[in-house]
Amino acid sequence: MQRYFGNIQDGFAYLSEDDQFHVVKVMRGKVNDQIEVVSDEKLFLCDIISLKPLKIRVEKEISTNVELTNDVVLIVSLLKGEKMDLVIQKATELGVEEIVLLKAERSIAKINKVDEEVKLNRYRRIAKEAAEQSKRIRIPLIYQVIDFNQLDKINADVKMIAYEGMAGTSANFKNKINKIKKGERLAVMIGPEGGFSPKEVEIASENGYRKISLGRRILRAETACFYALSVIAYTLELN
Repeated sequence: MQRYFGNIQDGFAYLSEDDQFHVVKVMRGKVNDQIEVVSDEKLFLCDIISLKPLKIRVEKEISTNVELTNDVVLIVSLLKGEKMDLVIQKATELGVEEIVLLKAERSIAKINKVDEEVKLNRYRRIAKEAAEQSKRIRIPLIYQVIDFNQLDKINADVKMIAYEGMAGTSANFKNKINKIKKGERLAVMIGPEGGFSPKEVEIASENGYRKISLGRRILRAETACFYALSVIAYTLELN
């Protein structure tokens, strides 16, 4: 069943124009078809009662428990091409609460102030679609591009930076996740294609980020994101 993010008022669901088009034209919705609508992190089963204009009536609220027990923030260096789109999509599917884009010395991809909001809006659309596809009730927050002197903007109780200089056992990574307490907010930082510079690692350490290893092999930046978030989600859901 298709899921959308919208607003619930007086027993009816209201969707954006894009989502209305998707219901009617793309999904070829019909009267009496049912869809799911998320509003204020609550899930509702709804019926289509009219197409012209589109009217969606709330049938009932549905209990759901799909989000991670702890908020996870992915701080990812800007990546080139479609890699960034893929990271946004998969990070959303893996349950992150927030995605922060980081300017790093060795980032091949660049973003200027003129293009920043356009790209952020694109990433938000990707996150919304991925949240709907993965049946989440939250869309990850994507609202800023920062550099290393702005790391203090990130709110987290546990902070980690994946550093290729630590390549080896990933035991310290798993141990840190196992020690996370209920309600603590976790941030994990992943570097660009060329890795973090020693100066960047030093700045991160000064801001409370502890170096971790993601295993014996050196991973591509996007693979490192998927690996780290998969281990985090798996471990949190076991605990």
